[in-house]
Amino acid sequence: MKSLFFFFFFYLVITTNVSLIGSTQITPLISNTTKKTCLFHYWTVYIYNEIKDPITVHVQSGDDDLGNHTLASNDNQNWSFCEGVTFKTLFYAHFYWNSRIAFFDVYTDHISDTYCTKREFRKPGRCFWLVKEDGFYVGDNLRPYTKLHDW
Repeated sequence: MKSLFFFFFFYLVITTNVSLIGSTQITPLISNTTKKTCLFHYWTVYIYNEIKDPITVHVQSGDDDLGNHTLASNDNQNWSFCEGVTFKTLFYAHFYWNSRIAFFDVYTDHISDTYCTKREFRKPGRCFWLVKEDGFYVGDNLRPYTKLHDW
């Protein structure tokens, strides 16, 4: 029984670990990613500002608040996390640009399966969001991006 408790405690510590990698330049796109040890899937989500003005992004999950980040034009925010065994990991974000506000999920199981890199056991996955004047686009950086939301 003690070993089962230890396993679940260890698993919770590993799978709920989120680290803010911070803002990096667009080129190279994935040079600042730090690999974590995860039991299942490891993800990095990138949000790029492709608007000429700065925007503010506030990313949260049920367990983690990554805070407000002001992104200059062509700047990005990215963070990495271990996906839980239930594949119910959720991150959402508030976006502020001048007088405009948007709020939506930026990482869910559905988003990762539909728009991001394909999930492979013990291989890192990536989701890329592009913030543009006409809305929000998501993709895997290989295929064309899909517009999911308007401002």
